Amino acid sequence: MLWKDRLLSALLAAAISLAAGAAIVRFTPTAPEFSPAQLEQGITFAAIGVPGGATVATVDGNTAPAELLTYQIGYSCAYLDYVLRAYNGAGLDFSQPLANGNDPKETVLSESLELVKQQLVLENLAEQYGITLSDEAQAALDAQRQADIEQLGEDGYRAEIYKLGLTEESFDRVSRAGALYQAFYDAYVTPGSALYADDNVLHAYAAGSGYITADHILLATVDPETREPLDEAAAAEKKALAEDILARLHASSDPVADFAALADEYSEDPGRALNPEGYTFTHGEMAEAFDLAARLLGENEISDVVESEHGYHIILRRPLGIHAAAEAVRDTYFEVFFTAEVDRAEMELSPIADRFDAEKVYAALRAVQDD
Repeated sequence: MLWKDRLLSALLAAAISLAAGAAIVRFTPTAPEFSPAQLEQGITFAAIGVPGGATVATVDGNTAPAELLTYQIGYSCAYLDYVLRAYNGAGLDFSQPLANGNDPKETVLSESLELVKQQLVLENLAEQYGITLSDEAQAALDAQRQADIEQLGEDGYRAEIYKLGLTEESFDRVSRAGALYQAFYDAYVTPGSALYADDNVLHAYAAGSGYITADHILLATVDPETREPLDEAAAAEKKALAEDILARLHASSDPVADFAALADEYSEDPGRALNPEGYTFTHGEMAEAFDLAARLLGENEISDVVESEHGYHIILRRPLGIHAAAEAVRDTYFEVFFTAEVDRAEMELSPIADRFDAEKVYAALRAVQDD
């Protein structure tokens, strides 16, 4: 499916969607001039006749102005245009359905409303948990604003923000959201905070989400420099060595204890130095043959020789360690938490939401941005 579900991906990867204003507007010093009336009315009014400050959505008493939806429509359209150009060489065409058959205008509007909802939920959660920006984070935002004004002047600065469909107040709110998300995450990983999930909670989540831990001895059949497969004779030597190592493990009185020493001596896995106790992973993260073989083992059991595209493996299934599991899922668990909060929240739309036409809004944004 061409239009992938990325509604949370940008926000959950350092709040890119919410901080996109800061990324888009590392401003150009050649901003066109706009009349005071244009700046006051805003692009939302020019596009669909709706005042930019009118409330378009509310979540638990927290309101979003129409211009925030305009901005997110611009972001969503630009993203979709980029995806379509990468996929088939053509940009966004509102007259053509997407590859999944969906109407692009409806898709963009739905996506943009979801992004607005994410910001409202984030702000509500920050208030609920007492999350505020640090002095350093606020100072960084203030410094960036001042640098932009010094580069462009007050009028040029307002013009660049206008081109995003925003007023200064809403632009500051969008920019602040990225820093607020980071502050929210920092609280999540800080022991003792109300948001902190300890290792035992994360271990239980990992165990229920298909995570396992497995060590291995790899005899590689791919040249580490050229990434080309070894010839048949060299590959056969690697297989013979793998079978010999496995025989030594079978003959050992304590094969689990001896496994690490043999792995240190023979394994050609370049990641072993960073993962001396093995890898903690879930479905789809390792080579398929490796994953399947590891999951067939009980804890502390050793596999036969397993062949993958990387070479020959001897696999030891290890217990799922608490710390390793916690580290493996810490970010994912936070994403799940935030996603659940967004899904749980109910967003009430005002009647003006029905007046939004994504094609008209994007055309109005492009008209001023392309000047």
